[in-house]
Amino acid sequence: MKKTIIAKKTILLNKFVKLIEESHEELTEIFMNDLLKHPETDAYKNSDRDDIYRFSDLVYKDLSLWISKEFSKEKIDERYGKMGKERCEAGIPIEQVLKALMLQRRHIWLFVMDKMYDDKTDYMEALELNNRVTLYFDRAMIAMARGYMKMIHPQ
Repeated sequence: MKKTIIAKKTILLNKFVKLIEESHEELTEIFMNDLLKHPETDAYKNSDRDDIYRFSDLVYKDLSLWISKEFSKEKIDERYGKMGKERCEAGIPIEQVLKALMLQRRHIWLFVMDKMYDDKTDYMEALELNNRVTLYFDRAMIAMARGYMKMIHPQ
């Protein structure tokens, strides 16, 4: 994977992107273990583990591109809309689809907090990063729900 550095941006954002790029596989494993055990996402237990793993790993890779401003909101809409349709076709209830993304967002913050705990970075930089990550997952959830609902109510 290419090394993405945010030109003229904060050190924290660069550290975050680097951490995600270097740790996306570890993050995906941690997330997958929780997803497959979590009582609110039990429909995933019958899903193709390799498919779920690939998509989950892609979420983290795309997030680092989003933070670097190399991944557009249109791309989020396209990717997650398609995934919403696929999850609907697989019979996974919408609340579990959204819970999976919420778990993934939670795991990234737990991971980052653990790895960057001693970083004494400026509060405003951390807030900006939090806002970018939250916006990414919010857009992903809306697009996924939209794709899912198109399968239920085609127009």
